[in-house]
Amino acid sequence: MARIFLIMIRSSVFPSLNTLPPPPPDRSGWPWTEASPQLPEQMPDGSPWPRISVVTPNYNYAHFVEETIRSVLLQGYPNLEYIVIDGGSNDGSVEIVRRYESWLTCWLSESDKGQSQAINKGFAQASGELWGWLNSDDVYYPGALAVVAQMLAQHSRTMLVGAATLTDDPHQLAGREDRRQPDWEEMAYDGRTFPQPSTFWTADLWELSGPLAQDLHYAMDFELWLRMRPYASNVFFTDALLSYERLHEEQAPLRAVRRGEFEPVNSEKAYAVLQAARRRGERPLKWLLKSYGRRFQTAHRYGRYSMLWRSGFHRVALKMALGRGLRNNRRHGSN
Repeated sequence: MARIFLIMIRSSVFPSLNTLPPPPPDRSGWPWTEASPQLPEQMPDGSPWPRISVVTPNYNYAHFVEETIRSVLLQGYPNLEYIVIDGGSNDGSVEIVRRYESWLTCWLSESDKGQSQAINKGFAQASGELWGWLNSDDVYYPGALAVVAQMLAQHSRTMLVGAATLTDDPHQLAGREDRRQPDWEEMAYDGRTFPQPSTFWTADLWELSGPLAQDLHYAMDFELWLRMRPYASNVFFTDALLSYERLHEEQAPLRAVRRGEFEPVNSEKAYAVLQAARRRGERPLKWLLKSYGRRFQTAHRYGRYSMLWRSGFHRVALKMALGRGLRNNRRHGSN
């Protein structure tokens, strides 16, 4: 039987190292024993800080979720709306979230249909001007939200994409940097995407392009960016590191790839780009010619012509473009 808890509170006690629950004795550093400096009540120009709404979906990630929560609450950000949506965890996650509920705007624990539905539920409660989501195995960098506010304040229909650190060890915040900044054609024809936890947007873009497609499990963020970006008046890129993105065996995409199951991941990416092409009036075969033309140019540049047939993404897209596998009844197909 599903367990449901719904709390809507805005604590008058600002989250800090002194007010949050103490960390486990074996944890130190950010965000356990270190915090971002508390920001002043107003921005440098005297205007109020825009409200930032952050949603964290969680399901049975008790070994990660506390670090995620602390990395949001200890931003020192004066106008934070933080929403946690749990999918009915039974591993102790709910007990961890409860410890922090005084500093959460809203939290909910109930059975759901997956990560996308949980995120959609969270944003249905959001009232901020700037939005983003942080999965319960990822962590914000200190001061990340201050960077977001300073770059997006006073803007509308604007996206912000920062850099992320891909952690080589799921238990340590260290690894290689992900600074992907694809332009529109690289996304639409090559399947390139943004570092998800370092991507933020103004709330009006969600009204135009959301919610997340709940029947996608591997590429729902990429599919959203393909719907959102054409509505955006601006897409700002920054080299600032905004998040740590964990890579570990429990993640659905990585688990599928490690098992050699590339087809589900590539299918969702191919579906996303072909649906984006249809929304802008581009026929699948025209998309295919342009995509493979770009692929040929890259292969020719590097003298690696095997790239033309070794890309699983392009092979699946070819099948879909030729009419074998493109699902026409997707809910977002005509958006």
